Parts: sequence; structure tokens; C-alpha cells
Amino acid sequence: MDPVKCCGLCEPVKAASQQVPSYRLWVCDECWQNAENGWAKDAEPVLFAALASAGLLIPDRNEQGLLPRAYAPPSDYAL
Repeated sequence: MDPVKCCGLCEPVKAASQQVPSYRLWVCDECWQNAENGWAKDAEPVLFAALASAGLLIPDRNEQGLLPRAYAPPSDYAL
């Protein structure tokens, strides 16, 4: 039996249904939808930690000054 994945961003923790490969994180539908234009500033500590633990680069901020919901590391970046 698979354990239930929990949202990495929200409190109280909800069941996660969206995988965010660029951050190697699972989030609930509400957090995913709320990040359509970028992740909220209060989510950044969790996102930075997820990126660091996966050895991934921090992406450039979008036009709204937020971390993008999805991004691709540069093609020459070795994972």
C-alpha cells in the first residue's frame, strides 16, 4: 500500500495530488492553483529547502517577483 503523500507547503497538511518535478515536491490542488502566477513568498523557505536537498538551482523570479511554479534548469546543468 502506498503511503499518502502530503502537501509540502500548507498547514494543516492536506493530501497532495500535484507533483512539482522542478522542485521535487508534492503539493495539494489548492496550493498548486494558488501558484498559477508564481509561488507565494511565504512558501519560499520550503521551496528553497526542497531545491537544496535535491541539489537544484534556485530559479529566476518571474515578472511578479515570485518563484515560478515550474521551471527547467539550464540544459548544461548536471543533475
